[in-house]
Amino acid sequence: MDTFRLEILASDHMVFDGEAQSVSLPTTEGSVGVLAHHSNVIMAVVPGVVRYQPAGDSSIDVIVSDGLLKVENGEVLVLVDTAESPDEIDEARARRAEEKAREDMKRAHSNRDMALASAELSRAMSRLKASKNKHHIR
Repeated sequence: MDTFRLEILASDHMVFDGEAQSVSLPTTEGSVGVLAHHSNVIMAVVPGVVRYQPAGDSSIDVIVSDGLLKVENGEVLVLVDTAESPDEIDEARARRAEEKAREDMKRAHSNRDMALASAELSRAMSRLKASKNKHHIR
């Protein structure tokens, strides 16, 4: 199978930098899969699970927040604010974050406040889902 260069970069660390066979990720357009020779594209990434398959290895899942996907000249760059493996997630902390986001949504006084709280809620829910499924995710 053909491979491509994949970089997954969080604001505070490099998640992956190497050859990959595939990557799938959540975007504002829905779930998007990228293989070698994909056409050039730029898309917004939304909170959820990024699954990538390094060349010659099994798939790896990473929970991400908002960011950007750029495919250009056969190379793929995923830039996100935060990224963590399912094993790194503290389920109790994620549950508290979900509760706080729901309260923030109730108290939102502007569209901006609502959008921020909604994004936090989405991230917390993705983290909770991943932490509950971490034994099933491969």
